[in-house]
Amino acid sequence: MPQTRPKPAQIRGLAVRFALIIGDPRLAAATHVSCTDDTISVHYPETHVTCRLRRLPKSHKLLVTFRAAISAPDSSMVEGLHQLELALEGRPGAHAQREAILRQLHAHHNAAVAAHTRLATRLSRHSTPGKQPWRDITTAA
Repeated sequence: MPQTRPKPAQIRGLAVRFALIIGDPRLAAATHVSCTDDTISVHYPETHVTCRLRRLPKSHKLLVTFRAAISAPDSSMVEGLHQLELALEGRPGAHAQREAILRQLHAHHNAAVAAHTRLATRLSRHSTPGKQPWRDITTAA
């Protein structure tokens, strides 16, 4: 049987230029980080942040759209969605752009952790012995 050569991986998109962020210690809490096509995706236990990258025509700017989906403490549903856009100067993948993206990813993660802490504090404060923080209003049909 003739030996076949493996096909080379196709590398495309702007996100490849930001692949160095994968090993950054500020993303150590992330369960998954990927840089594919024009998207950087970071999964934390509390939130999932995606960054869409797009070159702005007729300028030397990169438009980065962050979208963070914060999950509920029991991870059953999305508690909130946040979106932010940044226009960054320079060559795509430059050190200053990587740092700006890392700062935003870290800020989104910290905000999600704080939201989870506030919610857990509220729930524990309302749950006193003998009293439930919710009331079941289901009725038999």
